[in-house]
Amino acid sequence: MSKALVVFQKEWLELRLQRGLLLATLGVPPAITVFAIVVFALAGHAPGDVVTRGIPLPPDLIGLSSNEIAQAIVGKQFSVIFFLLPVFIPSVIASYAIVGEKRDRTLEPLLATPIRTSQLLVGKSLSALVPTVVLTLACALLFVAGIALWAVTPRVAGVVITPGWVAVLAVDMPLLALIGIALIVIVSSRVNDPRTAQQVSAVLIVPVLGLLFGQLSGVLVLNLPFALLGALVLGFFAFVALRLATDLFGREAILTRWR
Repeated sequence: MSKALVVFQKEWLELRLQRGLLLATLGVPPAITVFAIVVFALAGHAPGDVVTRGIPLPPDLIGLSSNEIAQAIVGKQFSVIFFLLPVFIPSVIASYAIVGEKRDRTLEPLLATPIRTSQLLVGKSLSALVPTVVLTLACALLFVAGIALWAVTPRVAGVVITPGWVAVLAVDMPLLALIGIALIVIVSSRVNDPRTAQQVSAVLIVPVLGLLFGQLSGVLVLNLPFALLGALVLGFFAFVALRLATDLFGREAILTRWR
């Protein structure tokens, strides 16, 4: 584990030199969060019943006023952003960690050292996972504060920020990020273009969008049982993905044939 931490420290020292990469990756999520709060606040001033006319309401919105419903719908839509960030943030960092190093001719000396493949990948995965989790949770706290501050009534905040949403964010979000990182590592070990490695994480957007539509329609309810079931499923896929990433890394092939 000590060697994995050394790799983690090395990755962060190198990432600090990539100012453009860090700004593009770590600056976008706070900007999106602020935008979500602004739109949420403006939704509270929607005129009349334009928002709700002819639209069937899920059970948790029944009984709310027009302005409350407008804010609740906007807030619930934007709340799913925090399940997309674990896909977006590590896609850039993790792809650079392997493909970028190969492009800069710094990966081969690292692979030639007496470090196991599993230790190498753990260190590189942590360099993408830690900032993803920290930044996502920080943006989520900012979002919660904005919802509490700008909600027209406390009922709206209770509809948007539910215990189930908090549980899914805390339990399932890191696992979703870990799966994305493992998939990127698998592809990164086979390609020479960081953009190709980044695109593989797009497959994770599909279940997240399903979560969005299911939540808005009332079919899915984000609660503690859902969070625990999701953790079991995502944990299994994360374990499988990490094992595949280790087995398919192709350390010798990278050293001898990757050009």
